[in-house]
Amino acid sequence: MATSELAPQPVSFYAAVFFLVNVKYVALIWELNPARDASAHVRRVLRWRSLITLCLFGSAEIIALRWPLVGLAICTACLVVYLKPDPGRG
Repeated sequence: MATSELAPQPVSFYAAVFFLVNVKYVALIWELNPARDASAHVRRVLRWRSLITLCLFGSAEIIALRWPLVGLAICTACLVVYLKPDPGRG
C-alpha cells in the first residue's frame, strides 16, 4: 500500500501566500480606517487580529519547512479566525 507524506515546500508556499494576502489586508485596514462609524474598540480588534494572524502566517512559513502538519494547522487556525469577519460591536 502506498504511503504519502505532506511535503514541506508546498505548505510553506501556502503559508507565504496567506502571509502576503494578510499584508495587503493590514495595509487596507490602516489606509481605510475601517468603517468610520465603528467604535474604537472594533477598529482596535480588527488591527490586532490582522497583526496577530500576520505573525502566525509568517511563523507558519518557517515552521512548515520542518514540520509541515504543524504549519498547516497554524494556517488553518488563522483562517478559522476570519470565518467571523465582524469582530462585534463594542
